[in-house]
Amino acid sequence: MNFLTKWRIIFCATLFSFLLVLGSCSSVTGPGYYSRLVLGQTSILLHRTPISELLADTNTPDDLKEKLRGVREMREFAIYELGLPPTDSFTTYVDLGREFAAWVLTATLEFSVKARGWCFPLMGCSSYLSFFDEGKAARAQKILEAENYDVSYRGAAAYSTAGRFDDPVMNTLFQYKDASHARTVFHEMAHEKLRIKNDTAYNEAFAVFVGKTGHNLWVMKKYGPDAAEKLTLRDKRAEDVADLLHETKIALRTLYQNNYDAGKKREEKQKIFAEMKKRYASLKESWGGYTGYDDWFSKNFNNADIAEQDEYHRLVPFFQELFDLSGRNFPAFYAKAEAIAKLPKLKRYMEIEKIMTK
Repeated sequence: MNFLTKWRIIFCATLFSFLLVLGSCSSVTGPGYYSRLVLGQTSILLHRTPISELLADTNTPDDLKEKLRGVREMREFAIYELGLPPTDSFTTYVDLGREFAAWVLTATLEFSVKARGWCFPLMGCSSYLSFFDEGKAARAQKILEAENYDVSYRGAAAYSTAGRFDDPVMNTLFQYKDASHARTVFHEMAHEKLRIKNDTAYNEAFAVFVGKTGHNLWVMKKYGPDAAEKLTLRDKRAEDVADLLHETKIALRTLYQNNYDAGKKREEKQKIFAEMKKRYASLKESWGGYTGYDDWFSKNFNNADIAEQDEYHRLVPFFQELFDLSGRNFPAFYAKAEAIAKLPKLKRYMEIEKIMTK
């Protein structure tokens, strides 16, 4: 990285940090949150190494070279087969020395399934917060829980700055045992194609759909129909889980609209989560005993767990319908998705409803 590039990053980070401090200052998003976010992102950008240099370096471990060649191939597939932007993202590498790239926190009120929003200058509003330090995320969780929020946070293997910077490949991407990180690469590159302010559900479902569809095409091309069939089965299980969580969200929302006292609502809330786990057990039986979701369903659930998952998945069927209406042609699909994204939010969701009820 040359001298001018480094100073450009530092200048932009300083300016961005100043603007963020002018934003809201809740108990978990005061100036300390902003400064840590900006400093963490700046550190990642300053420590990037071009993948081409690492591949040419005899000191680079062979297994890392193999993984980086794979990501380079995935990136080319995303650009030439999926029509995603040919930016310089995923052309550099950073070893973060930790398990996850970031930790993502979602919060809801005790009797609500609507994720709390946080708004920032330039960035707009989001239904989650990101942390580069797990300890800071855990402390933010405790603060919000003390304020009677239901809170959920998870580790993220990668994230996108949506074209603000050229995002690097990080060591955290390679935590999967197979080539499943192709889906993550396509997902994050999709954010550079389409990301609008103040609509997390639209943004994430778009990226989830592109990541899933791209992954299936990638597997078919690289590994053949048998591997693609296995992936289709995996995706069907994921759809079953997404449906179960969405139905649980509806049940919770209905409960919270009832005129019960707080004690009754808490009691009924736990019954809904217990019923969700029973239904998951039935799903497992229908899957032939597949245990891939056991760890996740073993947790003590709260509203935030449901809201966070539903934000990512509830609009995926809409994007599938839009893709089909586009003749399964990516440029046409992107044009339709971008046109709907430009509508005011109320009209956007009226259009989504109209398409889904045709």
